[in-house]
Amino acid sequence: MHCISLALALSAAALVSAAPANAKQNPICNTQDKNRPGLNAGGPAGLYWMSNEPNGNFVFTANLDNDGKMLFGDAVYAGGNGAHMGPDTSKPNPLQSQGSVKVVGDKLVVVNAGSDTASVFQIDFQNPAFIRMIGQPISTQGNFPVSATIDVTTGNACILNAGEKNGVSCYTVDLRKGLVPIPNSVRSLNLKLKTPPENPDNTPSQILFSDDGKRLFASVKGSKDNTGFLAVWTVNDDGSLSPDFEKNVPNGGANPASLTVVRGADALMNTDIGKGLNIFDFTKSNNNKTKAETQDFQVGGSSHVAWGEFSDATRNYYISDSDTATYTELSIDPKNPNNVKGVKQYPQKKGSFPIDQEVVLINGKDHAYLLSPGAMTMQILDLVAPGDAQQRDSFDLTQAAKNIGVTLNAANMQGVNAFFTG
Repeated sequence: MHCISLALALSAAALVSAAPANAKQNPICNTQDKNRPGLNAGGPAGLYWMSNEPNGNFVFTANLDNDGKMLFGDAVYAGGNGAHMGPDTSKPNPLQSQGSVKVVGDKLVVVNAGSDTASVFQIDFQNPAFIRMIGQPISTQGNFPVSATIDVTTGNACILNAGEKNGVSCYTVDLRKGLVPIPNSVRSLNLKLKTPPENPDNTPSQILFSDDGKRLFASVKGSKDNTGFLAVWTVNDDGSLSPDFEKNVPNGGANPASLTVVRGADALMNTDIGKGLNIFDFTKSNNNKTKAETQDFQVGGSSHVAWGEFSDATRNYYISDSDTATYTELSIDPKNPNNVKGVKQYPQKKGSFPIDQEVVLINGKDHAYLLSPGAMTMQILDLVAPGDAQQRDSFDLTQAAKNIGVTLNAANMQGVNAFFTG
């Protein structure tokens, strides 16, 4: 039986011309495949991560059942190539970022760091493992894109570039054309970087909209000679950005990484590599809410804390440390965001190198998914209650890639995000 990829069906000529010669175009069929049990399973949620391979970037998909179990769906060509910053391209965490795969509603945005492009997909509500590309990949108007964000109110998307031409650029999402550039929304971070970056020093980490869509945040790592910072732009009604950003330098923090909104407060939890956390509190900010008070916190045993998430079920926050393979639970008081307390730490398999993570609420229960390239697994934990995260099982990433004939390399894969109805 001959099948046609959903992504190809939408824009066959464009994708074929953009695809590397050795990038395999996967067929998707409306028939069950024993190697892909989630292809037609449907479910209340879907999970997505990317291969980020230099000869063809693919978005991997899985359906999540009512109990949070992963059922592998497919791998769909993202319309461009992945890339890896230096100095050692054999080590995991190639983009040194969070948000390289981003989902809001039924839209999924993915970056192609090696092609300086981004692509947007639409997710099938009934069967989240099915995704189709909308329009064609588009230039990010910069180099080496590493992170994306989508505004929940307008549906606009913004991309963070981390190469020689670094900074942010923003787009509307058109259901036929895909990503459409927003005038007056390309802004530079004025960083002296190369494409690809020679090392993680001074590179951007994550881009994020505020909950109301009125501000755009970008975190930037530091180095021995430069302290990292949080850049904040105001967002106008037409999606354009303020001419300049407000620079927020954390107290005692040198390497700002992931950004997570503190629920119930005008504040951000920012993981800080090697140290722990920064809290950026905008409660007493200026009129534009761009200037924050900052406080830093040490997390015991930290070596490379760089990814964070919030659980709706437990109301706590979870951060992952790749070097120590530790998953840490924290509580943050929304009335006083500077009141941060350690709840519990959950050691992962030694050498599993957990990087990107996602927390997914299904039928009132939260499940955590940790992309762990060191073990080539997606580690799954059930967040049962505050202080009670139970190791559930793991999903074999190598076998999923083998089943469909697409390369998934521990050194290159990055990003994880989810579609879910709650």
